[in-house]
Amino acid sequence: MVSYEDVSNDPKYSMYVGTEYRTTSDMTVYRVSMDRNYGPSPSIYTIVQPPGFDGPEVISRTRFPAGSTLKILTIQRCKDCYLDTEPRMRATVRVTSTTQFDDLEVHAGLGV
Repeated sequence: MVSYEDVSNDPKYSMYVGTEYRTTSDMTVYRVSMDRNYGPSPSIYTIVQPPGFDGPEVISRTRFPAGSTLKILTIQRCKDCYLDTEPRMRATVRVTSTTQFDDLEVHAGLGV
């Protein structure tokens, strides 16, 4: 488990908050267990590009087709990812192209 700090107010990232984006390729939304015994609660949702991943922590997968839209709510940086060569970043997003994920916290890695 790692922890993240909100850097949404940092001028390097603040311009992205509130912006809506459209995906250009098919992706997958994974529901991932955060329980040591891989139970359904607590869990997080994360949007991942192919090839994705598998393991006992994966509770479910949902196709996230090209052309789907999402809005960035916050930008976060990992606080304790000491072995990463670059800062590990993620965004909390609202999926706007479907109501399937309403009221759920969904993350998308930023790859920076």
